[in-house]
Amino acid sequence: MSRVARADAASVSSATFAPLESPTFRAIWLAAQLSGLGWLFQTVAVSWLMATISTSDVMVALVQTSTTLPVFILSIFAGAIADNFSRRHVMAIGWCVIALSSIMLTALVALGFYNPW
Repeated sequence: MSRVARADAASVSSATFAPLESPTFRAIWLAAQLSGLGWLFQTVAVSWLMATISTSDVMVALVQTSTTLPVFILSIFAGAIADNFSRRHVMAIGWCVIALSSIMLTALVALGFYNPW
């Protein structure tokens, strides 16, 4: 490999990770990754729960639909809300609602109050 090719590869590599040098960007990126991981955990757990309490494949598919459909429908309104209100407050309220619903679902399952519907 020639020196020019190595220099180009090094500049591309350093440009790829350059945004992570900013502490603010790094914190936001890490928070987004952890949030996405938490959403993935919740989706898998709910689907697994439905697969264990119901033999119907339609019910498992409905769980998947119920986790993604609100995001699809409410994204139009979320954009308008984020433009008219403080984005920080909108995000904080949204994540609080998600956390409360996850806690409520966990408590209901722990207490045995769950069925396919």
